[in-house]
Amino acid sequence: MRNVDQPLSDGPAMDDESERRFASAVAEIEARESERSAGRAMWHAHHWPEEYDRCTMVRGRPVCRRCLTLYPIALVVAVVSLLGPAPWPAAYDLWFIWGLCAPATIDFVGEQLMLLRYSARRQVITTALLAPALGQGFAHELDDSWSWEFWGPVLTFCTIWFFAALAGRNLRNR
Repeated sequence: MRNVDQPLSDGPAMDDESERRFASAVAEIEARESERSAGRAMWHAHHWPEEYDRCTMVRGRPVCRRCLTLYPIALVVAVVSLLGPAPWPAAYDLWFIWGLCAPATIDFVGEQLMLLRYSARRQVITTALLAPALGQGFAHELDDSWSWEFWGPVLTFCTIWFFAALAGRNLRNR
């Protein structure tokens, strides 16, 4: 029977090279597990852990700040618009829908191209401006499928955001 005061010994001590390889293997396993666990959480936040500054923690999980602002407001505007008064006069619909998308687009593109430093406050403000436009667009789409009021801005601004994100990724990977 072993004395509890004696250290455990399962074999000979590792040499420096073996210790280095072991530490490297453990670090690789931890990195894979971290990436795997981040991937599981991505339905809450489509950001990797190094971009969690763009998220709000909800019950210990990262949730994209832009999405958390955008979709609830857009949904409320869409429902209210379908049930009653629109957020602005119908004659100005296209102006407001397209115009309210511009600040968030400028913010996103500027940040991706590293012309603007990320700001949570600016992101929330520009997203809060974008949200009613998206909601009104949703209302048009639900009222009349394939409506220009919805698909025109979605295709235009999503294309701009997509290519800005690609360009930004290339800039950051240089």
